[in-house]
Amino acid sequence: MKQTTILARTAREDFIGRDAELRTITQQGSAAKSRGLLLLAAPGAGASELLRQAYDQLFLQRRFSIPLHFALKRGEASETETARRFFKTLLQQFIAYRRVDPSLCEAPLTLPDLAELSLPADYELIAGLIEGFERSESSGREFVDFCLSLPHRLSVEGRTAYSLIDCLEVPPFGPELIVARELIQAVTRVNGPFAIAGLRRHAGELLHAADHLSRDVSDAIHIDCLSDEDANRLIDIVARHDAIETNQPTRDLIVQQLTGSPFYLSEFLRAARETGTQLTSFLNCQRLYVDELMGGSIKRYFDRIISSVADSPPTKRTLIRVLQESATSETRKSSLWTWKKRLGLAAHEFERVIEALHVYELVNSTAAFIEVNTDSSAWTDYLRAQYQLDVTGEPRAKVVAAMLLGTLKRAPQTMARKYRRESALGLSDLLPQFNCQSIPSVLLHYDRFAAAYKGEEAETIEAGLVAESDLIRLPQVVHSSACSAYLNTTACDPNRCVVAHGFEEAEYTDENEIIWLAAEIDSKLEASRELTEEWCDRLANLAAENRFDRFRIWLIAREGFSAEGSELLKQRGALSSGAQQFHLLLARIESETEASTAKADEYEMIIPMGEDSEFIAARTVEEIARRVSFRPEAINQIKTALVEACINAAEHSLSPDRKIYQRFVVEDDRLVVTVASRGIVPGQLSRQNGQEASMADEKEGAKSRRGWGLKLIKTLMDEVEFERVDDGTQLKMTKYIRK
Repeated sequence: MKQTTILARTAREDFIGRDAELRTITQQGSAAKSRGLLLLAAPGAGASELLRQAYDQLFLQRRFSIPLHFALKRGEASETETARRFFKTLLQQFIAYRRVDPSLCEAPLTLPDLAELSLPADYELIAGLIEGFERSESSGREFVDFCLSLPHRLSVEGRTAYSLIDCLEVPPFGPELIVARELIQAVTRVNGPFAIAGLRRHAGELLHAADHLSRDVSDAIHIDCLSDEDANRLIDIVARHDAIETNQPTRDLIVQQLTGSPFYLSEFLRAARETGTQLTSFLNCQRLYVDELMGGSIKRYFDRIISSVADSPPTKRTLIRVLQESATSETRKSSLWTWKKRLGLAAHEFERVIEALHVYELVNSTAAFIEVNTDSSAWTDYLRAQYQLDVTGEPRAKVVAAMLLGTLKRAPQTMARKYRRESALGLSDLLPQFNCQSIPSVLLHYDRFAAAYKGEEAETIEAGLVAESDLIRLPQVVHSSACSAYLNTTACDPNRCVVAHGFEEAEYTDENEIIWLAAEIDSKLEASRELTEEWCDRLANLAAENRFDRFRIWLIAREGFSAEGSELLKQRGALSSGAQQFHLLLARIESETEASTAKADEYEMIIPMGEDSEFIAARTVEEIARRVSFRPEAINQIKTALVEACINAAEHSLSPDRKIYQRFVVEDDRLVVTVASRGIVPGQLSRQNGQEASMADEKEGAKSRRGWGLKLIKTLMDEVEFERVDDGTQLKMTKYIRK
């Protein structure tokens, strides 16, 4: 039996893909000293329903906070009317909550009805609020302030009001925006939790007046469209509920064409139900899709946005022309000046048009350029249809026929892109995980790997990789994105061609900055020299056009590279891998990541530099080492190494706080000791001037020196790793437990 809904429009078990977000919102109301939560939503991502689902759960859980939900409406420009509706809505929800009667939340009740329905314990409070409401109703500002203060006034019996405010319908300009700001300002000043939902590109304008908000917001949730899997589940559930027949191919096509948007999907399925359309073929799907574009809910959605900024038919026609011609241009973008000149609008009108298109993510606007967003098929198809109807004046029947033919021809290509994306090795997921891991270099040189391991069993390959002594250290990748984001003329799959910016040794200097240009190339056999050269040239040109000074090319071909292709890669200084190498590299990095995040006993301490404080650290590590059964000799070695590390940190760093930060991590077979300090070491200054220096040789023999430095530490510990980290240095020492 399905759970009864209160404000939600979908049964909880049918609400797909938002479990983590829903849990965060509901937990916010029960957390001690919880404050604000922002929901930053993509257009059509279903954030309004998410807030309603959260209200229902909070109402039924009945824990620490009283949920109060309010949705601002498009076209509600009167501050007084909004305040009046806010007061009545929240008061009614409060009484429903106190009476544990969900049916009261949206019942047609008057204020006297609410007074009669209030619990005896609440009657005096409710009657006083209604009296204050009626007394101040003609007082203008006083009335608005009284209504908006209701969440604070409704906190009773140790409980606080949890305000859930839906601002997704607030337009990016006009009086509705002013009203929304007033309401947000009032709600966020209440001493209790709150959650505010708005379009992610509109949040700044909505929260503009709440200057205290940054101090009160504890988290932000980004609400995007559904994943392919969740969108498929949504279609399946709704279709079965509404007796709409579908199959896996048609569900996949609908998800891809409507980009997983809960709004588009629900409207499309509603249209199928109302028209009795069975979605069992691409033809039926595309016929319904074109109907929605030409006169259904999808058309009405875009019409509403365009009409809100283009208040006359000539202005709308001009705007559609500029949008369509920009969308079909080579770069899809033009300068702000070009747009302004072509639209011919006054400055404030032009700014309003661009702001609205940007907020609804129909264009991407910067200070200098405007780019039409072509990621949404629904938006580009709408533009094309309106351009042909309103600008070029083509007959409607011809436009409908052309749209249907075009979408049918596009369907196989849409599915091919999906299958291609799903079959990609996963470069866009792997590169962001690069974080200075040391890996066998053979994983990045196909010719060497093929010579050593081709045809070998998995166990043999793994044993060989473990024994490899020729290692390469990956950079720390700080940002990655598709190659197409850097150069529109580079034709490549965003999941198979990636630009990754990073630093070698995680050292943030110009000399250590490095850019990896990685591409998965298609070849059924070993990649030929010609194909390899084509991709090397393509990525080298991308680097030249973007002025990448230091870059490295990494090509991945599933079946590897021919001897001639491998020779070319060697000449170009490029890296290469086959699918087997790629998967081995991925597994190695993921296992290291899991190992580093696995639960382990961990201790931290901070000691001041000097005054023999390193001996305090030595006594601490001795106690830890004894607990995990290190032998006495090994314990003395660990203690000595730690003392030396502390001396080095004290005598060689230019530390501003004169503190040494230590971490001791006990794993299954080892003890890892990390010693860190803030401030650069003198050797770092020398290196920045082009001189070679090392910490091991730093001030060797100086009078203040009490230890022998890194050379001694390396003889005492099994693994020693010295790193630059942010504004300091870190020495990581590992000792294995030998039983």
